[in-house]
Amino acid sequence: MKMDADIQFLILSEGKSNILPADIVVRCQPSSVGPVGTVDDETLNGWRWYLATVRSLPHSIGTYIQKVVEDDLVAARQADRDLGTEDFNRWLTMGRLMAVSFGETSLSNEHWQMVKEMERSRKDRLK
Repeated sequence: MKMDADIQFLILSEGKSNILPADIVVRCQPSSVGPVGTVDDETLNGWRWYLATVRSLPHSIGTYIQKVVEDDLVAARQADRDLGTEDFNRWLTMGRLMAVSFGETSLSNEHWQMVKEMERSRKDRLK
């Protein structure tokens, strides 16, 4: 029996995971390699608290930026017919998280452009 659940996973793998399907794949390309350190529990809990809090903050999209986002989604769909509602939902979620990560409750054009650049960069790394 399928049951909706709001559970977050982060899969770190050297290759594609055959165990769990992933909504998005991001190839890591560090700009420099340094010593790998350990992170204490307090820091980890702080990151977890931050991510959970940011995820639950209220958010809105103004009329102007809504039109910009809509036009960008239409253009993206025309350029790539394989894009679907999951991709669009992910982009909107990224926009919301980008805005609230800067402490804003409304998506700005600047943050939307940052989201589009992140997605372009992610796709380039997968090639």
